[in-house]
Amino acid sequence: MGEKYYIGVDIGGTNVESALFTPDGMILAGREFHTQEFVESGVLEELAKQTKEMAEEKNIPWESIVAAGIGAPGVIDPAKGIVFNAPNLKWKDYKLKQEAEALFGVPVYVDNDVNTGLLGEVYYGAAKGKENVLLFMIGTSIGAGMLVNGEIYRGAHWASGEVGHMISDPEAASGGFTPIREGYGFLSSKMGGVAIAHHYREAKRLKGGSSEEQLKTISTTDVFRLADEGDKLAKGIIREGIVHMGMAIVNAAALLNPQIIVLGGGVALSGKSFIGKIRSMLEEFVPCPTELVLAGLEDQSAIYGALALCQLMHKEEVKAGKG
Repeated sequence: MGEKYYIGVDIGGTNVESALFTPDGMILAGREFHTQEFVESGVLEELAKQTKEMAEEKNIPWESIVAAGIGAPGVIDPAKGIVFNAPNLKWKDYKLKQEAEALFGVPVYVDNDVNTGLLGEVYYGAAKGKENVLLFMIGTSIGAGMLVNGEIYRGAHWASGEVGHMISDPEAASGGFTPIREGYGFLSSKMGGVAIAHHYREAKRLKGGSSEEQLKTISTTDVFRLADEGDKLAKGIIREGIVHMGMAIVNAAALLNPQIIVLGGGVALSGKSFIGKIRSMLEEFVPCPTELVLAGLEDQSAIYGALALCQLMHKEEVKAGKG
């Protein structure tokens, strides 16, 4: 029946990315759209439309697609394919696997987007061949994926890795904390992509001299650029965020003793210079040597992880006589 192909998908709070893969991991085509533009009309509907267009453009019949893998935000039961809560998408108890299979017409495997990012780095990226891995994904918010003895650790309620809720400040612990966005925890409110831009805009607003229109256009990327250019305000906000992020990473490393810690996500990749500070904190406070690296796949960890998820799950089903 000819060569078979896979679809990999990364649904983020800001963008949705998809790719058409060959079995050996080559990307034949890719698409991207803004998540929030389709939250009301249907993210999956737009996704199905674009992925089918990719296959048509490459003259690949849809019957040649073996499966699709989807990494999505929120607390997810991967076996049932249910997203219990993803505030950015307005999904609650959402049957993602069922809905996606109805639209795609192929088997669909789903997992939390940070877990797919972890799989991507373990099978195709910086953590290849490692069995004890900790991935911190620092993007719109912050999450972590944990590989323990070769298996993804998900916790009792599929909510492991919600490190964006870690507290690294005594005032916050005693009730003096207000999240910058509904559903965000303390760490995500300090170092996530939304947080960095938010704190810079608020500081500029208090300082005066900037119009609301000017403030609205400031992004996290802008804040990192300004810091590199010597802007003291930007440098201070990023410095504070790095300290909180470093504390979370040190605590996680002390608890889990991973072989390697991988930093991924747009914020981590925008601020490559801060990895040295966190390495120093690990060396100072963690008793065992811990390697710290940036994601080898850069911003494609979750897409490649969705491919790995497809390959792993499809192989298991074939073994069980289901495929």
